[in-house]
Amino acid sequence: MLAFFRARRNEARHRLGKRGTLRLWRHLLLDILLSAPVERLRAIGELATASAREEEYRVDVPWSSPLYLDREESMDALRQDLRFAFRTLLARPAFTLIAVLTLALGIGATTAIFSVVNAVLLRPLPWPQADRLVLVWGTRGPVRQNGVVYLDYLDWQKESRSFDALGVIRGQSVNLTGGDQPERIIGSFVTADVFPMLGAAPARGRFFTAQETEVATKQPVAVITDDFWRSHFGGRPDMIGRTLVLNGIPFTVVGITRPDVSAPLGTPDVWMPIGYYPNKGDLEQRGRPGVLVLGKLKPNVTLERAQSDLDAVTRRLATSYPASNAGVGANVTALTDQIVGPVRTPMLIVLGAVGIVLLIACANVANLQLARAASRRRELSVRTALGAGRSRLVRQLLTESVLLSLAGGALGIALAKWGVIALAAELASSVPVHGDITLDAFVLLFAVAVTLGAGLLFGSAPAWQYSRTDVHDALTVRVDVAAGRGGRFGMRNALVVAQIALSVVLLVSAGLLTRSLVALSRVEPGFDASHALTLQFRLPPTKYKNEAMIADMFTRTLDEIRRVPGVEHAALVRATPLNGNGESYPYFVADKPIADPQSAPTAQLNIVSPDYFATLHIPRLAGRDFTIDDRAGATPVVIVNDRLAKRAWPNESALGKRVRLGGSDASWATVVGVVGTVKHFRLSEDPLDQAYVPYQQRALIFTEAVVRATGDPAAMSNAIREAIWRVDRDQPVWRVRTMDRVLEEARGGPKLTVWLMAAFATLALVLAAIGVYGVMSYAVARRTQEVGIRMALGARRGQVLGMVLREGMRTIIIALVVGIATAGVATRLLSSQLFGVSTTDPLTFISVPVLLSIVALAACYLPARRASRVDPIVALRAD
Repeated sequence: MLAFFRARRNEARHRLGKRGTLRLWRHLLLDILLSAPVERLRAIGELATASAREEEYRVDVPWSSPLYLDREESMDALRQDLRFAFRTLLARPAFTLIAVLTLALGIGATTAIFSVVNAVLLRPLPWPQADRLVLVWGTRGPVRQNGVVYLDYLDWQKESRSFDALGVIRGQSVNLTGGDQPERIIGSFVTADVFPMLGAAPARGRFFTAQETEVATKQPVAVITDDFWRSHFGGRPDMIGRTLVLNGIPFTVVGITRPDVSAPLGTPDVWMPIGYYPNKGDLEQRGRPGVLVLGKLKPNVTLERAQSDLDAVTRRLATSYPASNAGVGANVTALTDQIVGPVRTPMLIVLGAVGIVLLIACANVANLQLARAASRRRELSVRTALGAGRSRLVRQLLTESVLLSLAGGALGIALAKWGVIALAAELASSVPVHGDITLDAFVLLFAVAVTLGAGLLFGSAPAWQYSRTDVHDALTVRVDVAAGRGGRFGMRNALVVAQIALSVVLLVSAGLLTRSLVALSRVEPGFDASHALTLQFRLPPTKYKNEAMIADMFTRTLDEIRRVPGVEHAALVRATPLNGNGESYPYFVADKPIADPQSAPTAQLNIVSPDYFATLHIPRLAGRDFTIDDRAGATPVVIVNDRLAKRAWPNESALGKRVRLGGSDASWATVVGVVGTVKHFRLSEDPLDQAYVPYQQRALIFTEAVVRATGDPAAMSNAIREAIWRVDRDQPVWRVRTMDRVLEEARGGPKLTVWLMAAFATLALVLAAIGVYGVMSYAVARRTQEVGIRMALGARRGQVLGMVLREGMRTIIIALVVGIATAGVATRLLSSQLFGVSTTDPLTFISVPVLLSIVALAACYLPARRASRVDPIVALRAD
């Protein structure tokens, strides 16, 4: 710079003399005045930037670089972190394997259960604007989901203002004849409004018109599903226009649905106009609830407004038709709640349980990470001494944790795929799934999020604790001495408390559900299921046109069944216990008038043949059974159960009393017998008022045959079927099952939930025991020299053993107290799922802590025993 200035000055002096020199100085001073402030500000800015870069360089520089000359790019640093983490994990294969397997179990189980929750609860229903679809049930007294009277539905349709559309659905099996053998298929009798509400479109042909489905103008047309078309007719292209004989009536196929068309509460094989519903009385008379109503709310109309709207209509109907509509109401239920509501709580309980297992797994791995990080304390201190900042250490430790979680997540997803297959097979018939239970993109995204979250969760504790290492202590103090300075109750013990407390919650929940299932299995159903067989059949109304023909067919069928070798008893019944069918009617007792008919009690009504009670070994407590003399035209008779008898006629005999089942148009019947109470709908139900009438006085086309065999009832199914066919060869027979199987299915409803809860609770117990063992082993290993000194000063092995056990059990006791308190609150969520046991069941709340104490004591004993056998000389020599 100086040489350049002298050259410019000499040149100016040589060319212009003194004037040139003055001009040079003038330009120089002006330039200094203008540029000096700018350059000063720039220098300040560069200094600040350089300082920031120096600090950033100090934090991010790789610990292994001895000169700290070049700042690595972020991706290069990440690659280096990953390579170092990979090498570190490979150097400890036992630790890595245990951690990966623990995480895989937690992530895999969580992902598998979430796939079910996603398929059932989160996946939208397969109908357009499903949030506006509702089911409308009839109500009577405490019964909130009764059938709807068809004539009431017509009034609702005319007078309600909250619905874009209302339609009728009535699912019922139908007889398909005309082939080699009669066949039972699933039918659905509907109005034309149903298909638009479901967003259905025909793949071939068309759907019904409104005129074709009206009762007065009905036409024998049918729409079949794609699956039925392909499975029964091979997908023949000329199916439109062909005739199907259903319930003895020729129906013309006018349409075939697309494969994706489904219906609420089950997709049928064939759709038919509601006008052809076999029970004509349900379509023509008030007081005969026989259909279900599907509705679509108008935009922005709430359930409450729709309910209020229909309440006003039902009150008017009760005023206009008091004999049939008094006490009858409507219940508007969201379709989503109707379909998934019964399984929502059990699924969320299981999802919560598996989430707890994942938290326990994370706590377990976090404890392993803490122990491993403690052994690397000097290594981390050396990094800090060489210039690595705290954020740099945290990043490296978290990288190792995330790498572990990714390995565990990959294995967990593989386990989840196997678990999903097993769950899908088990849940196929017990939960409402629209679509398949699979590991779809949303579930995989959830699995990735859980994997990364787990890595950050279990990695944060060791990263936080050991990134704050005191460099001086770490480099000058023994590792085990330094580890002891953290207090008697450190982070590792806190994690053990969390694991055991969560295990208590799971074990108590599983214990309550198990005791509930045991209580359910001990419920007396009121009948003897052994050696009993049941089967169903429905008579075509075109062939059996009146009650006399129906009763005659039933009588001849019973005679044929009773002739089959091996049959001890046989009977017919409208609805066998626990099969899901049944009808309820209000009943009135003679000489005991009720001021308000709407408050009349209801009874579950069944239609049976003579010998029914003997066939199922239902005890007869008083009076007689039905006989062949209890036929149409004779005095109406009824048999009631003991509950109805005690309620209607307390402290007196029910025999000879009169009762009316139904409205004012029903006949008064005389009580001729009293029988025991039967669990009809569910084993967990409260006792019902029950009444039985003879089939000859109330013959309907649907019935079930019940047979008591002297040997294996299942082996007699073909012989029973042939006996029915000897009476009517065109009569299909279906749902052939033993009553033992019916009873087992009734008891098995909550079994899967209990098994899953028990499996997760057992896994949690194992993980907690491993956690306790790991922490105690680590503590013993770090205190080897202390134990050696104690023994060198005269401590006996029993004293050392007791010291270690006391310290371990102190942590366990704290955990149990926390766990019991938490379980006392959490188990309240199970109240709706329990039967015969309270949420504070003393046996469960005592047994679980005892079990955990034994397991934890065993987990503490092994390290304590090892500590008591330490050789003092070896311990004092160890560094």
